[in-house]
Amino acid sequence: MDLVLLIIIFILFALIILSYSKSNLDFVAISLICCFTAATITGLIKGIGIEGFIGFIRWEAIIIILSMSLITKIAQDSNILEFLAVKLFKISKGEQRIFFWLLCTITTLLAAVISDVVVVLILAPIVVRLCHFLKIRAGTYLLGMTICINIGSIITPFSSGENIIISTAFNLDTAYFIQYFWVFSFFLLFATIFLMDRFILRKEPKIEEIQKKYVIDLINTDIMIKNKRMFYFNSIAIIITIVCFAILPLLYLTAMISALILVLANKRYTKKPMSELLKDIEWEIIFFFISLYVVIGCLSKAGFEDIFAAIPFQALNPFLISFLLLIIVSFISGVVANTPTALIFIPIIGALIDAGFSSVPLLFSFIIAINLGGNFIPQGAACDMMTLKIARDSGVENLNYKRLFKMGATFALVHLGISIIFLLILVPFFG
Repeated sequence: MDLVLLIIIFILFALIILSYSKSNLDFVAISLICCFTAATITGLIKGIGIEGFIGFIRWEAIIIILSMSLITKIAQDSNILEFLAVKLFKISKGEQRIFFWLLCTITTLLAAVISDVVVVLILAPIVVRLCHFLKIRAGTYLLGMTICINIGSIITPFSSGENIIISTAFNLDTAYFIQYFWVFSFFLLFATIFLMDRFILRKEPKIEEIQKKYVIDLINTDIMIKNKRMFYFNSIAIIITIVCFAILPLLYLTAMISALILVLANKRYTKKPMSELLKDIEWEIIFFFISLYVVIGCLSKAGFEDIFAAIPFQALNPFLISFLLLIIVSFISGVVANTPTALIFIPIIGALIDAGFSSVPLLFSFIIAINLGGNFIPQGAACDMMTLKIARDSGVENLNYKRLFKMGATFALVHLGISIIFLLILVPFFG
């Protein structure tokens, strides 16, 4: 272990995290500077060439992130999410509780396949407008969306950047998530909606019947569909893609092939070639991930993993290890960006698995904490901050930072408690 090199790389890693958490800093430029600096220093000391640094990057994860960005963009252009939101309201016939349950459920499921920020960005303004027409406050509905939406991130391996990184690192596929996360995820979703319905929604004023009938007659889902053939084709294609994710191995190949087929098929409707769609990709996130991979690779070469090799993990209780992992990662995810947290803990999880601990409870704690820990404070989840921005810009009275912080932290503790109970079940079976 090269202690001096390790300290230098850790400082550069800390600078990347700091730049990502400060909105007034250009985190992409800072990340790339830190990446090249770390690579230069490590390369000179350890004699590593450019091929070695390229090898640090998990290209499977980058391909999945890029592919899902293209699929998300196509779904946006097709107005699929807007259609779903309005359709849910018509199905509920304006009944508040039914609409609330349907809204929270569909946003959770959408977040399992599409970026949570995109889901909020599209659905939240529609919910605000519906509530405005109904003459009710939109805050509780937005609150339900943003708290439940993080649950969607633990349903699939491709739901978020963190899940993609973890899944590629430990070779987890959709079948693994179905086996070990679906029962927990849907129980957690039901419990969350039930508690919000019982203690929050019921305190909201009821919708007047006249106003309800007026809005149902007013909204028309067909108006939202610009091109019916494109809408139905993309809807079916995205459903088929999700099914393929569930049954086929090699997620990165499935994602890229599906994305390219959708791009080619949509060109006849939108006249947008691949080059134009690529302009809408969040390239800053792609380069941010690449920078992190290189810096973490440099940490590994400096001897980061040697720190854990000397720890007598075998003497520790399996439940205690998983419990501590759940608590520590949840706390860190609440105050630090999820992606760096995931990358820094992957070698630690690997060391624990190598020490003889079962991967199932460890990965359960890790993935749950990474995805749900962000609810502790609004800054911990990008979708929470986006919801707050939309609420503020739209003049929503009953959703501000204080309320989101209070309710988010409360439900984060509830989720943490339920997670611990599930751990108590998992560890005896797999510990």
